[in-house]
Amino acid sequence: DDYTVEAENIKAFVAKFLAGELKQHLMSEEIPEDWDKEAVKVLVGKNFHEVAMNAEKDVLVEFYAPWCGHCKALAPAWNELGDSYAGSSSVVIGDVDCTVEEDLCSRFEVRGYPTLKYFNTETGEAGEDYQSGRDLDSLKEFISENLEIKCSLEDQEKCTDKETAYIAKMRGKPAEEVAAALKRLDGMRGGKIGRASCRERV
Repeated sequence: DDYTVEAENIKAFVAKFLAGELKQHLMSEEIPEDWDKEAVKVLVGKNFHEVAMNAEKDVLVEFYAPWCGHCKALAPAWNELGDSYAGSSSVVIGDVDCTVEEDLCSRFEVRGYPTLKYFNTETGEAGEDYQSGRDLDSLKEFISENLEIKCSLEDQEKCTDKETAYIAKMRGKPAEEVAAALKRLDGMRGGKIGRASCRERV
């Protein structure tokens, strides 16, 4: 009868649980059609890797919960931060709703809200925790010093005279000399002179 079937199902479930054979079911949603419509990009499991692991971009992500008071307090500064970098060719501001993206937030071991992480070629896929202040000025200062590419071979309009001269000097140099010069880049605008581009094209 139905009771016997239900009892057998429960026994089977318990047996699999004790044997560690059950797979955890965590929620995720489809990519919203308007995920990139606003300045702060909506990140979900299915577009996170494409956006956050983009070698051409540095990405700052907020992992949040809609009911979180601290998240609500951060929202005005976070949205204004997104507006500030909406037209940036090197910086992306995004957020992840952990109440629907359980798998993604579990993968990055999010334990409290909001959790801020940044991703670039140096952090790899694991990312790094953002540890600075959460006011707008602190967030912008961090991006300016650590994420934003101020100068690149493709867009020398953002370069200082010193950087432009440096790029011109290094063109056509032997690989060994370029490698040695790259070690000195940290002394030029925090090292954000498009180091990967220099390695590939100078």
